[in-house]
This record gives sequence, C-alpha cells and structure tokens, in this order.
Amino acid sequence: MRYKNTKTGAIIETESEVSGENWEPQTDEKPGKKKSGKQKDDSSDENGTADDDSKAGTE
Repeated sequence: MRYKNTKTGAIIETESEVSGENWEPQTDEKPGKKKSGKQKDDSSDENGTADDDSKAGTE
C-alpha cells in the first residue's frame, strides 16, 4: 500500500500498515500524474506552434 506524509509530501510504498498523525493512505493516482488547475492547450500542432495568427506581422 502507498502512504503519503501530509507534512513533508513524501510517498512510501510498503506492505505494512503505517500509522501516525501525518500519514494517510494514498489513492491509486500515480505520482506525477496529478491534475493541476491548468488545462492543456490543444490549439498547437506537434511543433508547439499555435495556429493563431494574432502575432502575424509583428516581427
């Protein structure tokens, strides 16, 4: 089972039960895959350039 320390943010995985005021069971969400408040902008192509012409002619 995976546990997260709410004070330090450390995550451990162990078969033993962990107890203590700062440890809570971690959900199945994988680290690094956390949802942020930002959404990915899908308006850019594979080169990372947007199809937006708002900057055209400003060079």
